Amino acid sequence: MDPRLRLFGSFALLGTDRRRPSFPENEFPAGSLIRELADAGETSPDACAEKLLRGAGILSICGRAGWQPSSDVGITMDPPLCQEESRPMLQEGLPVTDLYGDIFRSGRLRLQWEALSCLDKQGSVLPHSLLVPALMMGRSAPALRTLLSRTVGVRGLWLASLNPDWCMFASTSGSESEMEAWVHGRPMQRQAFLAAMRAKDTAHARELFEKDMAGMDASERNALLGLFVHGLCMDDEDMLERLLVRDRSREVRKTAASLLSRLPDSRYVARMGERLSSCMESFLSAPEPSGFSGLFQAAAVMADKTEFITPPENYDKAWAGDLISEKSPVSQFGPRAGWLYQMAVAVPLSWWTERTGKTPAELMELAERSEWKKPLLTAWGDAQLRCRDADWARVMLKRMKKGGVWPSAAGGRLDSFYLAGLLDKEERELFWENMLSRDTLPDLLQDIRARQEMEYHMSPALADKALQALKSRLSSATHRDYMLSSVIDELAMILPAESLDNARQAVVDLPVDSPNREISDRFSAVVLQRRTLHSCFS
Repeated sequence: MDPRLRLFGSFALLGTDRRRPSFPENEFPAGSLIRELADAGETSPDACAEKLLRGAGILSICGRAGWQPSSDVGITMDPPLCQEESRPMLQEGLPVTDLYGDIFRSGRLRLQWEALSCLDKQGSVLPHSLLVPALMMGRSAPALRTLLSRTVGVRGLWLASLNPDWCMFASTSGSESEMEAWVHGRPMQRQAFLAAMRAKDTAHARELFEKDMAGMDASERNALLGLFVHGLCMDDEDMLERLLVRDRSREVRKTAASLLSRLPDSRYVARMGERLSSCMESFLSAPEPSGFSGLFQAAAVMADKTEFITPPENYDKAWAGDLISEKSPVSQFGPRAGWLYQMAVAVPLSWWTERTGKTPAELMELAERSEWKKPLLTAWGDAQLRCRDADWARVMLKRMKKGGVWPSAAGGRLDSFYLAGLLDKEERELFWENMLSRDTLPDLLQDIRARQEMEYHMSPALADKALQALKSRLSSATHRDYMLSSVIDELAMILPAESLDNARQAVVDLPVDSPNREISDRFSAVVLQRRTLHSCFS
């Protein structure tokens, strides 16, 4: 925000009847207009109040247009002229242009992404009237910035370069990164800059963070470090190890440990693996059953009475360097179970199969017969939230009860829809179709929303079943369906294009006095927007 606008705000709060406001000098663009207002006419409190509001309006309009005054004293230059646009532009005044404005204002991220994708595939850019709404939208929706960089056109990128609130968007475009956002920007701008730099040059992003992190508080260091999950590689290991050992904040050290646990070849995973291997020493040294294969070998594994894993009897103070706490971080586990959980959750799921030579199904059987079943299954669940391993997901799905949730201590929800979503698209669609009913429809939609896979659309078969479930749920409801209300937009946005014509029929028979009429109307409105959008670009 222009600092002069903040100054005007303080004058307004104080009141022009108590103190006549002072106006800034005119050595900056638009300053002469404000000066003319200040010099003209009466000096009564009412007149001063009117001038103050008009001056604030000038600054606000300039800000909305992209211009922000320079912070450098003495610089009065106007911004450079914008180059001409070479690509075709969506025409002003057309119904589709009004539709884009409605979609940009709707706050529906997936619909906004689809609208921009349609424009991008056609090779067109947004009209001038939609540039400011688009840039404001990109400021709050990082997922849209890549598409916006290709659809706001030359003028949109020019505007973004003039406004600090939009320079984070400019840094994700083809233009050179704006270091001002990193050096002097607000936390959100610094995060956006580092994320964009991380996507383009992981090494430079790492160097910037390490050079400047001493001047950050723990909260900002932790937020910025969390961005390193994108493009994480072994080149990041040394920095993460230093943070794990030296950073003053435990939260930062925990984030560093979490990132290291995502690197299967890291020294951190190796140390945790050595500790786990010592807990399985008897099991790992036992001879393999010979002369068996297939089902017989699996039966032999189940009949084996050797304890699969046994946590240490005593706490080793050396573990503290890798953030294994003496007190269990999970309240339902005792100290030994807590130590085992902390070691097990720190390694990838693939480590278990590689180290033991067992399949995920065999490891599950061993855990079921172990005294330490609960910490193991919980650790595997939390590792699944991090690793997203399809082989383990299949086994977990087979072992879960219908409607059940896999144990987790990390705060994520490992239900059947989530686990099925880790499989390839064709396989997961079949799983979802078999699990979907009117009762589970909101759970599926919540899971799909959490994934933020912008390009995802249901298969026609799954869409048909979802529409049947929607019709059944709405027609049988006697009270407002708050669970469905929170996700109904998501269903309208993930239906395949070929299902849109039939989608409104699922709710057309709902009585006017139905407690869920608003839900059906909202669903129909989004479906209509998508149908109109596709008809304009087909």
